[in-house]
Amino acid sequence: MTLVEEINETPVSSEYEEIIFDLPGPWKGQNWNYCKFTKSDGTEWYGVFREKFESNLLICDLPEKGIALIVSGGHGYLIDIDRKIKMKDLETEPILDSYVDKISNTFYISRWWDCKYIGIDLKENEIEIPIDCDGIYFKERQGQKLKLELNEIGTDLKKSYDFYIDLNDNKIKKKAV
Repeated sequence: MTLVEEINETPVSSEYEEIIFDLPGPWKGQNWNYCKFTKSDGTEWYGVFREKFESNLLICDLPEKGIALIVSGGHGYLIDIDRKIKMKDLETEPILDSYVDKISNTFYISRWWDCKYIGIDLKENEIEIPIDCDGIYFKERQGQKLKLELNEIGTDLKKSYDFYIDLNDNKIKKKAV
């Protein structure tokens, strides 16, 4: 079950209640992303999110907790779906990728060079990266392992699939050979 979905076009005015979530600081353009939220009582509303750096929209939600992580143009917003409010602007940016572990109620975010997790306390916690990176992407989950694609810094920027996040302890580990 998901409580949030991307809307690919500007919503029809007054079809649903619209709430604008703007950036807390400077921004470069007038590009917006739209999401439709469904509250626990079934009521729907739209969230409008300004892009900050580049064009991307990432959506993760925790239906049991009524919380969503929306990344719009690299900026992250934590949204309380039922109360229709922004709980927090994430300090980490620009966000490149996101993932949610619904077992531990934990969000994961990555940038080009680092990775963090956000627990139910909403704090952004650093995850130590074992190599220098120029791109960290979350791939498939296998049990309690979240596979990673790491773009290694070097002359040829090779991709490494040798690492995963252990979802039990939020540490990056190397796959056994």
